[in-house]
Amino acid sequence: MQFSTTIVLAALAAAALACTGCPHPGNFTGFVSKFAPNPNYCSTPVSDVSFSISVPATYYDPPDESPCDAPVNVTNICTGKVITAMVVGKCTTCAANDIQLTAAAISALGSPKIVEWTFD
Repeated sequence: MQFSTTIVLAALAAAALACTGCPHPGNFTGFVSKFAPNPNYCSTPVSDVSFSISVPATYYDPPDESPCDAPVNVTNICTGKVITAMVVGKCTTCAANDIQLTAAAISALGSPKIVEWTFD
């Protein structure tokens, strides 16, 4: 039963609507790690309880389409739990669609290793 529940939740997460009018449309799946958001690339004030995200540097190209302060929906694909985090960081060490989240955001998601995310 646990396996079928996980598959259903993963399917629901995958079916979530992605932003179609933003510069980076689509759903992305990647590993998640923790980061300390102060100071940050976007110069956005962030508290210890903020849900903040650092996205790969490739999402800042071209520069006029910077995702700074953009809302991002992040889904724990194992539980279906979703949070919305604000882009404040540019992750120069993240591969492809891997992201970094603040400790508060990771905790709220249930400490997943892999997430699905999309610009809101």
